[in-house]
Amino acid sequence: MNIFLYICIIISAFNIFIFAYAYSLKFFPIKWRKKVNQDTLVGMAIIFFTMLTMFAWIIYFYYKLNI
Repeated sequence: MNIFLYICIIISAFNIFIFAYAYSLKFFPIKWRKKVNQDTLVGMAIIFFTMLTMFAWIIYFYYKLNI
C-alpha cells in the first residue's frame, strides 16, 4: 500500500508540473507558440492526467478505508 501511495504522489507531482507548464505558456513569444502549436496537446494532457490522478487517489483511499 505504501508503494501505491508513492505512485499517487508521483502522479500528482507530474500533474502539478503540467499545470505549471500550461500556466507558463503565455510567457513564451506568440511566434514560438504558433510554430510549436502545443496548446491543444497541453490541454489534453491536463484533462487525462487529472483524471488519472483522481482515479489513482480514489483507488488508494478505497483500499485504505476498506482494509
